[in-house]
Amino acid sequence: MKRIVVLGATGSIGRNVLNVAEHHRNRFKIVGLAAGMNVSLLEEQCRKHADAKFTVCDAEAHDRIMQSDPSFEKRSAGHGDEAIVRLISETQPDLVVNAFVGFKGLKPAFYCLSNGIAVALANKEAVVAGGEILMNVSKSSDAPIIPVDSEHAAISQCLRGYSTWDVKCIYLTASGGALRDRPLEELESAGVEEVLSHPTWKMGDKITVDSATMLNKGLEVIEAKWLFDLPLGKINVVVHPQSIVHSLVEFSDGSILAQMSVPDMRLPILYALSYPERIESDLVPSRIEEFPELSFKPVDINRYPCLKLAREAAEMGGSSPTVLLASNEVAVATFLAGEMPFSQISVIIEDALNKISTSDLSSVEDIFKTAEVTRKYVGEKFHLKNKKSTWSWSC
Repeated sequence: MKRIVVLGATGSIGRNVLNVAEHHRNRFKIVGLAAGMNVSLLEEQCRKHADAKFTVCDAEAHDRIMQSDPSFEKRSAGHGDEAIVRLISETQPDLVVNAFVGFKGLKPAFYCLSNGIAVALANKEAVVAGGEILMNVSKSSDAPIIPVDSEHAAISQCLRGYSTWDVKCIYLTASGGALRDRPLEELESAGVEEVLSHPTWKMGDKITVDSATMLNKGLEVIEAKWLFDLPLGKINVVVHPQSIVHSLVEFSDGSILAQMSVPDMRLPILYALSYPERIESDLVPSRIEEFPELSFKPVDINRYPCLKLAREAAEMGGSSPTVLLASNEVAVATFLAGEMPFSQISVIIEDALNKISTSDLSSVEDIFKTAEVTRKYVGEKFHLKNKKSTWSWSC
């Protein structure tokens, strides 16, 4: 029985993790839940997983859940950042699923790996901003980072039994997002509702916007560099509208392996939870004869300038990926609030990368300082109200 803590339990990934665990109760036991402000859903989850301890983002949310059921008091690890560490320490999990959105996922990832605890990582920011730091800690503690993103889970599966020396290149597939067929000249007028109407995946708001700009795919390029120890020149992106092939690996002899399934996040989650095993499951059946015709096409960089900016940030290294992340957080939050056009997102990111000097990062604290400097710069330069990240806790 694998003991699991879920960080970001009430978010999109967290809910799917619990669904998978509940479907395989003989294999997985949920021992800890961390959530944001969605107290009513957390209450429901706590009742389903009666032995699980929990934590929430702040005192207000904690008071609300205590008032709803006084019996929860003995299961509470408290609230705030320190409570996350306490939750992990007290529950002694075999695996921590890090599904926090934003920089909030960085410190828990570092803590887990430093203490030899395996991390199933759905939090892109942790690897994008702290890739070198986290990979070094993972190697020294022998605690694995298991990717939850469908693309990296696919690459991981394709590479099992092979060395990265055998790899000519990899292809990360992208749906193209909600605006992939909208004329270029009309992108600026795209509204929030339209951008959030993803054609194939059901995800949280921020990642759905990042899919439309393809910044999400740019972050995945940086993740792949660290997770699989590959140079950026070997990491390609192709548009695959059907979202059936999740990634491909081309080997040095010219052969290509692809990982395919219906677009359902529960499959890569099941892979991460059961790793290194592969367990039998009827949770998400795939019928290959029902798959649509599969197509691939190159990315139009004029439509997706954020992908180019992400590659540039990766090439600059140091603090640049953190600047990329923090400027995007503020930009996306402002767009979702209806306070600026969609096309302004890439403008803000490019300006931040050009104006904020690149520096070396030697600690997690350096990353947070860079993020705060970036948010302040972007907020003041573009007169944005949402200067602070609204994505610290998944809700």
